[in-house]
Amino acid sequence: MEQDLLTDKVIAPGAEFQFSIGEETIGVRLDNFIASQFVAYSRSFFKNLITDKLVTVNQKIVERPGVTLKLGDQVLVKFPPAQTSKQVLIDQDSLGVQVLHTHPDFLVISKPAGLVVHAPQHDFTGVTLVDWILSKFQEIAQVGYAERPGIVHRLDLQTSGLMLVARNNFAQALLSDKFRARTMHKTYLAIVRGQPELHGVVDLAIARHPVQRNKMMVVKDLTEIRNRNARPARTTYRVLKYLPDDLAVIEVKPETGRMHQIRVHMASLGHPVLGDTVYGSSSKLITRQALHAYAIGFEYCGAEYYFTCPVPADLQKLIPVELLK
Repeated sequence: MEQDLLTDKVIAPGAEFQFSIGEETIGVRLDNFIASQFVAYSRSFFKNLITDKLVTVNQKIVERPGVTLKLGDQVLVKFPPAQTSKQVLIDQDSLGVQVLHTHPDFLVISKPAGLVVHAPQHDFTGVTLVDWILSKFQEIAQVGYAERPGIVHRLDLQTSGLMLVARNNFAQALLSDKFRARTMHKTYLAIVRGQPELHGVVDLAIARHPVQRNKMMVVKDLTEIRNRNARPARTTYRVLKYLPDDLAVIEVKPETGRMHQIRVHMASLGHPVLGDTVYGSSSKLITRQALHAYAIGFEYCGAEYYFTCPVPADLQKLIPVELLK
C-alpha cells in the first residue's frame, strides 16, 4: 500500500499493511505503534483489531494490545473484511426517524420511542434503527462492528431522542473514545413521579440484577460493588417545574453512560421516570417512559458542536409550553 493511504479516514475493507520495527520504535506498545501509523484512526480501533485477531507479529497472531515490540519485528495489520447487511423492506416514513444534521463523518438523528437500536439477539426479526441507517447510508455497513455498524452509543427501546451515528471508522473510533472519556455532554428531559429536591447528584455504582437479567440495580456496599462487578455511575439533575398530580419535569445530565442509568438512579431516589414499568409503574398519561435525549455537545476535530432534538408529541402534552420554547 502507498504510504499516503495511512492518512485516509476510510480504508478499504480487507486492506493489509506491513511494517518493520526499527530502532526508534523498540519497546513501544503494539497498539500505540499501529495507531501512530494511521493518523485518522484512534488507538481503541486498533485494540479491537488486535483482540479480533487481525494483527500478527512475525506471522503469529497477537491478541494483547500491550505487547512491546522488538527490533526487526514484522507487524501485519489487516482491516476488517467487507460486511454484508440483511435486506429489509422499510417504510421510511412510518418509522419516524429523522436526520437532524449531516456531517461528512457523522449523522445526528432523532430516534423515536419504540424503535430498538440494533438486534438484541441473532434471531431477532424486527426492524431496527440499524436497518433504517443501512437502507439510506449503505456505506455505514463497513463501519465498526457488523451487528451495530456506525453505532457509538445507544438509547433504550422506549427512550426517544438524539443519537450520533459514525459514517466512517475514524469517526467511530473518535466518537466512541469521547463517550468513554466522558467528554460528550448529554442532556435529557424527563418527567418523574413525586417532587424531588430542586437539584441533586446521584453517585451510585450500577450492576446487573442477579435474577432479572434485563434489569439493572444500584449497589452501595463496597463488598457488593466488587462481587457484582458494579461500575461507577454519576447523574446530576435539576427540577425545571413541579407539575400537578405529584410529578416533576427535570433536566438530567448523566456523566457516565451505564445501561438504564437515568432510570435506575432516579428510581433509587424514590422518583422513578413516569411510565417506566421496569423501575416504576405504568401510567395513564403516557404509554412509555417519559425520557427524551434532548441535547448533546462535544468537540470534534477542533470544532465545537451542539445539537438539540425536538420534544415528541406525547411528551409535549405533559410538559408546560414555556419549557418547550
